[in-house]
Amino acid sequence: MSTTKIGFIANPASGKDIRRLIANASVFDNQEKCAIVKRCLAGIAGICPQATIKYLADTHQIVSAALHDSPLKGEPVALQATGSAADSTNAARLLRDVDVLISLGGDGTNRAIVKGWQEVPLIALSTGTNNAFPSIFEATSAGIAAGLVGAGKVRLADVSTQTKVVHCRLSTGDLDLALIDVVGTSDRFVGTRAIANPRNLLFGVLSVAEASKVGMTAIGGLLDPVFDEDDEGLHVQFGSLDQTKRSVVAPIAPGLIARIGIVSADRLKLRESIRCNGPVMLALDGERERYLGNQEHVDICVKRDGPQRIDIKEVLRLAGKLGLVEANGAREVV
Repeated sequence: MSTTKIGFIANPASGKDIRRLIANASVFDNQEKCAIVKRCLAGIAGICPQATIKYLADTHQIVSAALHDSPLKGEPVALQATGSAADSTNAARLLRDVDVLISLGGDGTNRAIVKGWQEVPLIALSTGTNNAFPSIFEATSAGIAAGLVGAGKVRLADVSTQTKVVHCRLSTGDLDLALIDVVGTSDRFVGTRAIANPRNLLFGVLSVAEASKVGMTAIGGLLDPVFDEDDEGLHVQFGSLDQTKRSVVAPIAPGLIARIGIVSADRLKLRESIRCNGPVMLALDGERERYLGNQEHVDICVKRDGPQRIDIKEVLRLAGKLGLVEANGAREVV
């Protein structure tokens, strides 16, 4: 019988970017991330005490510290952490043998993970800034859900949905992706990466557009909502307020509200490609990444070929439906 393997990638840099200075985003320090992992481990141990925890040994040793008092066996991947986003991407490649991967980070962290393992069976816990992709959920319950799926007590296919991804093909031949949005701005420099000036927005291609969230997805959600289950994306073109007839007031970061001029907002069918010409700075999931010059372009489309996102509530609902029995005075899932 194979051993249940649960993976962890905890990003020590998530929840600490410049939006803590220009807005009022929450701060997730590494002590809190360690506590979140500890609660996850408690949930996993309660379901499958023989599980092996495979993890990225990050630069702040978040997971290894959490494992210190856990009965679960820990096994770091063979990777020397550098403190960059590449750690999450490379670790995901090395964790392809796990049954479930739990991530602690924001949109950027999960994007980095998906670049390493595109169809990863994922429980994404929010410790980032905008957090349009990951969920805010009690970590103990997340651990129980991971244990149930990892041990095969609940089938992954019954409790997960394959998410959409925004794909970029650059004229240079390079490929890239985002989970929530690819945005073009008139900025010329990467700088602190985060999009800070809404007046520089040129266009956005969104996989989901939800007004209840924060960032580009909130702008799209106020124009034409597109949800996870919709086999469509949204293409938004921005303009200056003095030259557009339409505008929306939206939260572009936690605690930061702006009025945005809108030229158009059109639905995109899955795999329908649009071409955007330079000069333009591309921001992927809220972080400026690539500058395209005058002779360069990018083709962007939305596909449903992303991670298998595990629905924690559905896992626990099915576990209850399958039955809880009394055993030696304790409540155990069978």
